[in-house]
Amino acid sequence: MKHEFTINDDVIVKYLCGEASPEEALSVEQWKLISSENSIYFEQMQRTYQLAYDRKIHIPNKNLAWQTIEKSIQPKQSFKKIWMGLAAVFVGGLLLVYTFFNLSENSSQIIANKENKQTILKDKSTVDVMPNSKITLAEGFGKTNRTLSLEGKADFRVEHEGQHPFIVKADDVFIEDIGTAFTVENQPDSDTIYVVVNEGIVRLYDEHGHELIIKAGEKAWYIKSEKKIITDINTKVLKFDFKNTKLSDIVKILEENYEIRVELIPQKIGDCTITTQFFDEEVATIINVIAQSTGFKYQYQNNQYKIEGKPCQ
Repeated sequence: MKHEFTINDDVIVKYLCGEASPEEALSVEQWKLISSENSIYFEQMQRTYQLAYDRKIHIPNKNLAWQTIEKSIQPKQSFKKIWMGLAAVFVGGLLLVYTFFNLSENSSQIIANKENKQTILKDKSTVDVMPNSKITLAEGFGKTNRTLSLEGKADFRVEHEGQHPFIVKADDVFIEDIGTAFTVENQPDSDTIYVVVNEGIVRLYDEHGHELIIKAGEKAWYIKSEKKIITDINTKVLKFDFKNTKLSDIVKILEENYEIRVELIPQKIGDCTITTQFFDEEVATIINVIAQSTGFKYQYQNNQYKIEGKPCQ
């Protein structure tokens, strides 16, 4: 009878950081050899670690690990206890492993119920499926095509690959990636498909010959009943990237873009600096985030915001 062991993400992260004990390092090596699924999952964890922390991977020296273990154990009986301990580390449930950035080889759907579900697809693209949403991969996805269907809302960050374009199908509408990150919303009970492009370019088209190129910072709507794409200058997406930016400078930008007035009480709080990003957010949301991050209070009246707090030291 074949036994498959599992290992938790904490041990894998310690292994990637170079902080795993000799026993933990060897357990990871053994776990990787158990199945191709384990090996694929480890590679996905490794890529995710590198993207998240921008660090080099510190792979432990297996020979050194064995030497360390052998020095600390007695032959036969102690060696057996060590492996019993390692077996205990492995056992933990394969389902727990697959809850983090993984899509099994046999799965054709990604379903998010109450919480977002982040997944690395077979072509190494990533998708963040929003609650109450579902993605269905076309047969042969990652091999003969890169087409998927969406019900609900999802964010995509696509790995560009010239041979097979990445296409999101939303009913009779298609959103084709041209190397980018974008959001698509296609709710079953809505007559509108909503597309926002964060980076790069996408091509929005349907089966009736309508087509539109959407660039970074832009958005568009497709009205299903009218088979019509809607976009104009008023659909421009506002993206802000503040890095140690003075509050007084942020206020000027918000006043210019949202046609509002913002009063700082006292004006000295305008010297406080803020680091944050906003993409396609309502001004009320932006003001609220600024107030929470600085500990200030704000109020809104007659198209004017008042932000009040103590000057920063």
